[in-house]
Amino acid sequence: MAPKSKGAKKEIAKHKSCYIKSNEKTISSGNWLMTFDAPFKIILSARIFAAFLIHITDCDETFNYWEPTHYFIFNSGFQTWEYAPTYALRSYLYILIHVVPAYIYQLFFSVRKIMLFYMIRCMLGLFCSACEIYFYRVIHKKFGSTIAKYYLAISVFSPGMFIASAAYLPSSFSMYMTFLSIGSWYNGNLELAIFTTAISTLLSWPFSGLIGFPLACDVIFRQKKKNLFIKWCFISLLTILGYQIFVDSYIYGKFVIAPLNIVFYNIFTNHGPDLYGTEHWSFYIYNGILNFNVAFILTVIAPFGIFFNKIISMIVFQDSKQYTNIGLNLWVLYLSPFYLWLTVFIAQPHKEERFLFPIYPLLSLTSAVALKYYIPDTLNIVQVISSKLNMFTLSKLFKHFKDVAYIPFFVLFVLLGLSRCLLLIKGYHGPLDIYAELSNENLTLPKLDIINVCAGKEWHRFPTSFFLPDQRWKMHFIKSEFRGLLPGKFQNDSLSKVVEKFNDQNKEELDKYSDINLCHFLVDLNNNLSSEFEPNYSELKTEWSIVKSVFFLNNQKTKLLFRTLYIPFIWEDNVYFSSYNLLIRNQIEEMGNINIRNAS
Repeated sequence: MAPKSKGAKKEIAKHKSCYIKSNEKTISSGNWLMTFDAPFKIILSARIFAAFLIHITDCDETFNYWEPTHYFIFNSGFQTWEYAPTYALRSYLYILIHVVPAYIYQLFFSVRKIMLFYMIRCMLGLFCSACEIYFYRVIHKKFGSTIAKYYLAISVFSPGMFIASAAYLPSSFSMYMTFLSIGSWYNGNLELAIFTTAISTLLSWPFSGLIGFPLACDVIFRQKKKNLFIKWCFISLLTILGYQIFVDSYIYGKFVIAPLNIVFYNIFTNHGPDLYGTEHWSFYIYNGILNFNVAFILTVIAPFGIFFNKIISMIVFQDSKQYTNIGLNLWVLYLSPFYLWLTVFIAQPHKEERFLFPIYPLLSLTSAVALKYYIPDTLNIVQVISSKLNMFTLSKLFKHFKDVAYIPFFVLFVLLGLSRCLLLIKGYHGPLDIYAELSNENLTLPKLDIINVCAGKEWHRFPTSFFLPDQRWKMHFIKSEFRGLLPGKFQNDSLSKVVEKFNDQNKEELDKYSDINLCHFLVDLNNNLSSEFEPNYSELKTEWSIVKSVFFLNNQKTKLLFRTLYIPFIWEDNVYFSSYNLLIRNQIEEMGNINIRNAS
C-alpha cells in the first residue's frame, strides 16, 4: 500500500479532530442519552432482568399460552375451554408466532425444557425492548429530550413494566403494538400506525382497538385522509385476518374467526367474563398506584390540574398563556387513548391487572409530560400568587423549587418502584423455585417410567409444563375446594376433536381431577389451614416427606404496608410467611409404574 501524502494526512487529522470535538460536545451536553446505544442497553437490561426474576402473575398466562406452546413443541399440555373447538375463542396463530423460533431452537440445540421457557421470555423481553426504543426515539423527536429522559426513567423503574414486559399474554403483545402504533402516529407514519393497531386488535386482543380510536378520528377528521384510512384497514384485514382465519380454521377443523368469537362471548352473552369475578371501580386506581406509584397519581390528576391552572390564569391574571406552558390540544389528541382506555375499563365489572398492560407506554409518557409541564406550571402560578400577596419568602422558595421539582419526584418514584419489584421477587417467586427443583440433578428420583406430579388448591400457581424435566413427568390436579372449571388435556392426535367435557360457564367438570393415591410428588402451600378437600399435606408425615420448602408471602396475615412494599432491614420481621412445599410420597417405590388416569 502506498504511503499517504502530507495533504491526505492533514485532511484525515482535520476530520478526526472534528469528530472528537463533536463527540465531546454531545457528551458534555448530556445528549449521549439520545443516541440509540445507551437507552437500548438500559431498557434491554431491565426487560431481561424481568424475564428471569418475575413470577407468572396470572394463571391465564400459563394455561392459555404457555401450555398450548408446550403442546406444539412436545405434544402434551393443558387445554382450556377457550381452545375447545366448540367455542374456539383463542387464535392459534398468536401461539404459533412464539412456537416457531422456540421449536427451531429446540430442534438444533435440544436444551432443557426449563431453559426453553426462559429463552422464550428473553425473546419477549428483546422484542419489547426493540418496540420501546422506537417509541423512545419518537418521543425525543416529538416532545424533546427532557420528556424522553423522564419517560425512560419512569418506564424502566416501574413495577408495571417489570411485570408486563416479558409476560406471555395478548395484553403484553398489545402493549408492544402500542409502542409501534402510537409511536408511528406521533411520527407521521400513518400507514404503520393503522397496520400495527390492526395487528394488536386482530392477532392478540380485539379490545385493544380502543387505543386506535383517537388515531382513527385524527386521520379521518383532522388530517382528512379518509381514503388512506380505508385503504390500510382493508390491507390489514386481508393480510392479518385472512391468514388468521386460514390457520385457525385448519387447526380447529371448522370455519373460525377467533376475534369475533371472543367479542361475542364477552359482550353478547348473558354472563360473559363476569363469571370469573368482578371488582369495585377503584380496582384499577389501586392497581395503577401499585405499579406506577406517584407517576400514576400525577397522570390521573394532571388533566384536572391543567384545566384548573388555565381557569386560574384567566381569572386572576387575565391571560391563560402567560403562566401556563402546556396546550390542552396535546392532552385531548395525543394522550387521549390513555384516558379513554382507563374510563372504559373502569366501567366494566370484570377487571384484571393485565387489562391495563396495553396503555402502560402511554401512562409512562403522560406522566413524563405532566412532570415536564404541569408541575412547573402549578409552581409558577403559586409563586406568582405568593408574590402578589407579598409573601416574598414563599415566592422565592417556589421560584427556585420549580426548576428542580423533578428530583424529589424521581427519588420517590425509583425507591417505591424498586421496593415493589423486590417484594414481588422475595414474596411470590416460590412456585417457580419449587417446580424448578424437579430439574435438579441432585434430586433422587424413583426408577419409574412415569412420574406423576400433583397439585390441589395450588393448581393456579402451576407455572407451565416447561418446568417438567421430560416426557416421563406428568402433571395432574386433585380435588380441592375450588368449584370452577379446571383445564383439561390436549388430545395427542388432533386439536379438532372434542373428548373432554368443557363449558363456557365456569362449571366444575369431574373428569378434570385425578386420584391422589396415584401421585408420586405433590406441590402444596402450607398455610396451617385444613379442610375436607384441602388437608395440610405437609403435616401428614406418614404419607409425605418434604423435598424442598421455600417462603411464600401470607397476604392474609401481613399488614398492608409490608405486603405492598419491601422495606430493608425491617421487612422480614414484619411479614408472615407460609411455606411452599414440594412433597414426595414415602412409599413411592412400592407404587410401581403407574400412569395416572382421571378419577373423580
